[in-house]
Amino acid sequence: MLQARRIRPRLTGGRPVALGGSLIRWQPIFPVLDESWPVRYRFESLGALQRHLRLGAGFFLPDEALPGGPGARVIVEVAVPETSDRPLLHGRVRERLQGGIWLDLPSARPAARWEPDPNGPRRQHRRLACELFVEVHPRGGEPWLCRALDLSDRGLRIATGLETGIRGDEVAATLISSNDHLAPAGLRGRVVWSASHETGIEVLNPSPQFQEMLGAAAGRWALVEEIEHSRDCTCLQGDSATGQRHP
Repeated sequence: MLQARRIRPRLTGGRPVALGGSLIRWQPIFPVLDESWPVRYRFESLGALQRHLRLGAGFFLPDEALPGGPGARVIVEVAVPETSDRPLLHGRVRERLQGGIWLDLPSARPAARWEPDPNGPRRQHRRLACELFVEVHPRGGEPWLCRALDLSDRGLRIATGLETGIRGDEVAATLISSNDHLAPAGLRGRVVWSASHETGIEVLNPSPQFQEMLGAAAGRWALVEEIEHSRDCTCLQGDSATGQRHP
């Protein structure tokens, strides 16, 4: 995970200067992301997904799912018929074996116990995994840079170990793409939830630039061919799986 970092102050020791609400950077930022391989994986049932997630210490993919080698970033979009919501699991390739690929996915263990609540609120907008930096401007604090995990028409999830605020706090942020054809997208948002290393932000005023970045993310995922969970998968072979089983 990209570690959130504060923008470096001026070499004289002073803070970055703000003028008219905008940050003056003494050197331009040229972000380069370690791009993730996108994977869309459909399971025949929620039970099949949960069995697959308990297969071993990680997440197993068929060999043809992606070409990346050990250490490569991966985003897995999971689909099951019981819900229209599609969890997005971020991780890295651990190893390639003859029978497939093992990923290290920190969110795989809690996802193995996930159950959709039939009476719970439904997500109105599809989340799209993205490859973006976010420059966060917390109220009363210095701006800092982190990775955006996914975005939707009205929301944004960021990966950060720094204090973003508590629920209800307003923040300003700028989305920055490594694609030269996409202009930075400024936005105003509100913190809706915060975990140990992630924060969910409601976007209050999506700009045309934000919509362009959302469209670029949607176009990227539209090109990814969905793979089906095989009935010959290793998760049906019990003890032949690699790795230790989850308790």
